Amino acid sequence: MTDSLLPRDPKATARLAGLSYLIIIICGIFAQIAVRGALIDGSDAAATAANIRENPTLLGIGVLADFIVYFLDLVLAVAFYRLFAKVNQSLALFAAWLRIAMTALLMVNLINFAAPLFLLGDGRLAGQIAPEQAEILSLLFLQLHSAGFILGLMMFGVYGLMLGSLIIRSSFMPALIGALVIVSGASYFAMGVINFALPEYRPIMDLLLISAALPEFVFTGWLLLVGLNRSKWEALADRA
Repeated sequence: MTDSLLPRDPKATARLAGLSYLIIIICGIFAQIAVRGALIDGSDAAATAANIRENPTLLGIGVLADFIVYFLDLVLAVAFYRLFAKVNQSLALFAAWLRIAMTALLMVNLINFAAPLFLLGDGRLAGQIAPEQAEILSLLFLQLHSAGFILGLMMFGVYGLMLGSLIIRSSFMPALIGALVIVSGASYFAMGVINFALPEYRPIMDLLLISAALPEFVFTGWLLLVGLNRSKWEALADRA
């Protein structure tokens, strides 16, 4: 199945993964900073509603940007399974299904992000709800989206632990890259734990975000510029 979806050359597959990762990073940063950061005030429903009413197109573009991210997550799930199945097929398969499950959660959660477009727009639903109630409901849906997004990041963190382990155990990518991916995964998971269970540690969230994001930049750069050692990948595949 993967042979029909991806290039046969493993190096080309790795670079396709790198390109997908780069687009994910660009779209993810845009959706988080340029859309959510610009429109949402978590402590003020009226201000958030005013921002969305003034620029509903920006929110819609944010929804589309997130959709692109989640679609490419599916591409990465298949690509990384193809690359690492020969290292440990069971672990690679479980990791792929975990990323697919994460993507399904985030896709469904995207409905919460889009909800204010219906509550604050000119449609029939908006006309049946008092403006103040629509504003509060809109912020509630956005907060639910945030909670669902963090749950997705926790799943992504566990995925990172497994992917990093596969990279370390492979011979065709540097073990250092695998260690960095594990650090990233552990950081994402820790951010979720702090958000839900240990709010007193929220001051360290910025540090965790750095330790989560920087390894992803390094991994993306490696995939794009180097890909993998094709001869070692082929040797591993021949032994499997």
